[in-house]
Amino acid sequence: MNPVLLRLYPAGFRRAFGSEIAEAYQEATEGASLRARLREAADVALHALRLRLGIGSACPGGRLFASAAPFGLAATAAYAAFNLIGNAGDWYVMRIAGTDGSAGPLLTLMNGCYLLTLIGAVVALAGRHLPGVLCAVAGTMGSSASFLYPDWLMPTDLRWEFVAFLLPPILIAALPLACPPDLRPARRVRSGVGVFAVAVWAVLLVAALVVIDPLGIGPVLPWRLGVPLAAALVLAGRQAFAGIRSTTGLAFAATPFLVTLYFSGWVSTEGILTATVAVAVAVAVALRMRWGNGSDTANPA
Repeated sequence: MNPVLLRLYPAGFRRAFGSEIAEAYQEATEGASLRARLREAADVALHALRLRLGIGSACPGGRLFASAAPFGLAATAAYAAFNLIGNAGDWYVMRIAGTDGSAGPLLTLMNGCYLLTLIGAVVALAGRHLPGVLCAVAGTMGSSASFLYPDWLMPTDLRWEFVAFLLPPILIAALPLACPPDLRPARRVRSGVGVFAVAVWAVLLVAALVVIDPLGIGPVLPWRLGVPLAAALVLAGRQAFAGIRSTTGLAFAATPFLVTLYFSGWVSTEGILTATVAVAVAVAVALRMRWGNGSDTANPA
């Protein structure tokens, strides 16, 4: 085994398990192709990085990220669906008025990225975790870049305000990458046909909401954000909620939804503060119930 790979691990872990890691790596790569060796080296490097960051499966941080990962995916799917529905209405109005002009191609690119994000998030929730999360992250980065492009000629201070505004959705989409591989949820949909059907179901749900209210006349949040979010949570299933085993986990799982609410653009700062207080009250009630039952609240995962 390349000693550089082994030195990526923390010193204590390396002393305790270095020989075992080297032997396992040797067995996995013996006679393997270059691609397989590179994949195995990448797995070793990522495992070492997770241990250094304290987010391995044996660490409280790793279990915390694992419990929050499905909710990060659900929030990402809802955020993408929300923007897809809103952009479809805007595109419809501009087409009718004949005012789409040069904004048409950029809006099409943005919608394509939101669609990629939506499909990636639901595919990850269905059980194809890594490919789905990578698609969701790529789509979120693409939609953010296309949103930012027309404003890149703005003054520098305003430009970086937009960058700061668009960064949190990318971080929420990337949050499931911190979930240790051995703590990822079991596949809910096993066949490729089933995964394809789930992706089509998500797209058809968004299309139905656009058809029902193309101009956004009805209540914006219940239609555009609430329905896709509820559908994503149904796809996540009970196992996602069963993974929350502490008040810290409850607060951490709620964070993606608060961030999504804020960056949807339809909730005021006061509304976000109200939602945050509601989450804090729920955490306090849960903590009180644990104390009352004599449960150990020191374990954060």
